[in-house]
Amino acid sequence: MLFVEVEGVLRKTPEDLGRPYRGPFDIEVFPDAVERLRLWKGAGGRVIAFSQQGGVALGETDEQTAVRTLWTVRERVANLLDHVVHCPHHPDAPMPDHARCWCRLPRPGLLIAGQHEVSLRQQERYPLWMSLLVARSPEALQAAADLDLDHLHGDRWRRDGGVDEGG
Repeated sequence: MLFVEVEGVLRKTPEDLGRPYRGPFDIEVFPDAVERLRLWKGAGGRVIAFSQQGGVALGETDEQTAVRTLWTVRERVANLLDHVVHCPHHPDAPMPDHARCWCRLPRPGLLIAGQHEVSLRQQERYPLWMSLLVARSPEALQAAADLDLDHLHGDRWRRDGGVDEGG
């Protein structure tokens, strides 16, 4: 099972683009990430993409736009994702039910929910300890450490798949 962060690993961020997003379909993916996904899927692995969409709770976007954006990312990575999960909550949200959750990273809920959904759909078992998490955000990397998951920084994964150079 591969958990891969959408922002900064699959999808280019405004910093990667050198400009702000112009709209929900202003989506560019990293071509090398698509190749890494192809290799993972070709070896029989499952892929779950995850994203923190706190702008929903903050009123900066709506749930429909956030989901549409994530589905567009899925299409742009050649539909190589088995599932996409997102957290629409944010600790600074004005509504208490949008400010607290079990899925906002570094809490484990988002990853566990994704793993559970794919297990049910595929009728396969995926122990979390057999997973690899690839991310750039400190929160996602902390979640991996807290769950004792193998993890790689997204830039390294895209560059060389995490293989140590020089033996």
